[in-house]
Amino acid sequence: MNKLIGVRLAVLFVMLSVSVSWAQLNGRVFVDTNNNGKMDAGEHGAVDCVVSDGLHIVKTDKKGNFNLPGWDKQRFVTLYPSADFNCAQSFYPIVESQKEYGFAITPKERKKEVRFVQISDTETYEYRDWADQLKQYAQVHQPDFIIHTGDICYQSGMAWHAENITTQKFGVPVYYCLGNHDLIKGDYGEQFFEACFGPAWYAFEEANTLFVVTPMMGGDYKPSFNREDIGTWLENLLKAYPAEQPKIFFNHDLLTNGEAFDFKINEEEVISLNESNLKAWLYGHWHNNMAKEHGSSGIMSYGTSTLAAGGIDHSPSGFRVVDVDEQGNTSSHFKWTNLNREIKIVSPQKNVAIQNAAGEIQLAVNVYHTGSAVDSVHYALYGDEGLNWNSALDQSKWQKMVQQSDWTWGTTLKPEESESYTLVVNAFLHSGEILNAKHSFSAEQPKKTNVNGEWFNLAGNPAHHAVVDEEHEMPYQLQWTSNVGSNIFMSSPVLYENMLVTASFDDGDAQNCSLVGMDATTGVERWRYQTQNSVKNQLVVAQGIAIAVDMLGVTYAVDVLTGKLRWKRDLNHNRLPGIVNGIVTDGQLVYSGFGKALCALDVESGDELWRNKAWGGGNGTTPIMTIADDVLIASSQWGAIYAHNRHTGELLWKRGDAGLRFRDGVLSYEEGALWVTGKGSEKAVPGILHQLELKTGKTIQTYETGMQQTGTSAPIILKDRFIVAGSHPGITAVSRETGEQLWRFEVEPALLYTPSYYADRQQSIESTPLLIGDKLVFGAMDGRVYALDAISGKLLWRTELGAPVVTSVAVDGKRFYICDFAGNVYCFQAN
Repeated sequence: MNKLIGVRLAVLFVMLSVSVSWAQLNGRVFVDTNNNGKMDAGEHGAVDCVVSDGLHIVKTDKKGNFNLPGWDKQRFVTLYPSADFNCAQSFYPIVESQKEYGFAITPKERKKEVRFVQISDTETYEYRDWADQLKQYAQVHQPDFIIHTGDICYQSGMAWHAENITTQKFGVPVYYCLGNHDLIKGDYGEQFFEACFGPAWYAFEEANTLFVVTPMMGGDYKPSFNREDIGTWLENLLKAYPAEQPKIFFNHDLLTNGEAFDFKINEEEVISLNESNLKAWLYGHWHNNMAKEHGSSGIMSYGTSTLAAGGIDHSPSGFRVVDVDEQGNTSSHFKWTNLNREIKIVSPQKNVAIQNAAGEIQLAVNVYHTGSAVDSVHYALYGDEGLNWNSALDQSKWQKMVQQSDWTWGTTLKPEESESYTLVVNAFLHSGEILNAKHSFSAEQPKKTNVNGEWFNLAGNPAHHAVVDEEHEMPYQLQWTSNVGSNIFMSSPVLYENMLVTASFDDGDAQNCSLVGMDATTGVERWRYQTQNSVKNQLVVAQGIAIAVDMLGVTYAVDVLTGKLRWKRDLNHNRLPGIVNGIVTDGQLVYSGFGKALCALDVESGDELWRNKAWGGGNGTTPIMTIADDVLIASSQWGAIYAHNRHTGELLWKRGDAGLRFRDGVLSYEEGALWVTGKGSEKAVPGILHQLELKTGKTIQTYETGMQQTGTSAPIILKDRFIVAGSHPGITAVSRETGEQLWRFEVEPALLYTPSYYADRQQSIESTPLLIGDKLVFGAMDGRVYALDAISGKLLWRTELGAPVVTSVAVDGKRFYICDFAGNVYCFQAN
């Protein structure tokens, strides 16, 4: 830590340790025209400025003077900046000897709209790439402020942030909320937070909106404040501002899952924030990303995971960018972290472009940079002449691509006839940088194939035994790609007849999230059904119906061929975290939901046959449920594996010991037993493959995998070996007889982080590999799709997509289908 920073924190900590007697607090707010921080002759006071002692709220008089009555827990005098002035020093620790507190302000133009960045739960004491990426974004885009919604974490974490993530370092105001892990040992829980960042509750204006920062009411150590204190302050604050003024609140946690945002002062008194024009509530704490509109209230809540690592529910690392209009209405989008000037042409691939029936070809590029938005993407297509000194002079070749998602740009065109083509792409960043890619190719006709898909669950079956009796010859060739318009997480494609269905998510506003049906032969979109919230995991097909569940717990059933809604059922989840686990079907019943919202539903009607009453709670959980004969296997992160009688819902057993409470991996059912990977009980044993009895859950055998096992992959169980994908550093085969590692194949570092708490350039696989004949096919977080020889582990084929691959493949004959995080669906055909 910088010595000056350390000294300053030590001094503030001592000041806050000294008991200050209850006394009136006087001061003045003045317009500092020469910006020297002192009130000079000719400078005047500022009227109607809002000042607080942490309980009382007053406004300055015509001369800029204020008088606060003080209270027994007073520690700061704080000026709440308005939208038309800046204040370099907005708070002062109360010192008994100080007679007056002066605040120097400088006028600024009041904006009509606001843009800010929310980060949360960084939980670190060391410098990582995300800090520079966020800093570049702030310097390039100049948001009005950055807000950290808590869990800075412990003394070392708060000290590190106080030195590195600051207004001075970032060039824009940086604000902090108090989280549960920021309440640490001291005279009172928030003491060190105050020494680092100042008051734990305060407010400020930007444009027409009042932004209110409130503290977590409890945590690792007891705070000095209580609900009466915060409630009284909040009542006083709301009286100081017009009721009709839009309000946006920040807290480490969400106040309510319902429509009524009521702050409970005590058993008798409640503050209704709905009546004060609350527009949005932003929070962290849960380490997951979610946007939600709270019913008829119209209030939005935004939950944001950490930009520094993968979330508890494997939410991708990122920060939220929020726009606020003149009326205080919000919209937001994510910037994913760890991405450094990534650009990759994804169509054509491998020097071949496949023409459609009209002779057209698809051009598509994945391009992303955390530190800057991509303003536009331009391309030039050259024929046999290629790109050379002469052809480069023809500027008419350059055309704009259309943005298809936050990551993908593309177009469709009919090229002039030529033996070969050269595609050149320039991506223009808001930072002024230009990213470049080039690809040479020839155009070919598509290979004729009969499409008749029967891929209804993850790995093609409800037991998730990821083995297909089909032989594919290398190399694979891209047949088509199609973008769904938003990101795709773990919604691996399903197939029915000539249709492919997947689902998209939108953590920004929960608006651009849909089930999408495509022609599996051509990739042409046939229908789209918008869901109420994001679908983040496996959907299924049964009886010609595609079924999926969104984060709110609403289950949708749409006709696969037409996209028309057959039925919809709200499972009344209505809690955090949102549902992110995948569903499963046996063709007659579909199992959907999580915790107390876990249900068995009739495929045709949507009628509920049973509902889980045995367990609830838990954190966001990505494993897809598994059917094993008459047993349904469900999971809860930081909870357990749960085995239910799938016909009645009766809980048969649960396992949360031996590292099985960390529920990341999908269970597969083979040879009459359950198989699942998990963390080893000791650091020296990073990963374990467990073989469990189906009826009792008891351990039959365990095997060390030699891998880290925090990914959402199902193991492949063969007669002589196990094949296991890991969250680091890749995929391995383990001998059943000796337990020795037969081979290991390492993937490249992940483009962004998803496994829980991963933050160190791990080489992660989140998908379930599929064994197609003697070849393993899978996508990885490094943005590549691989085919390996299953016997030797040798690389046979790979292609780069330039965006993480979180889905597993679906197979139909000689074709396989896979999706990337950028929202692209790809069809590859074997040679």
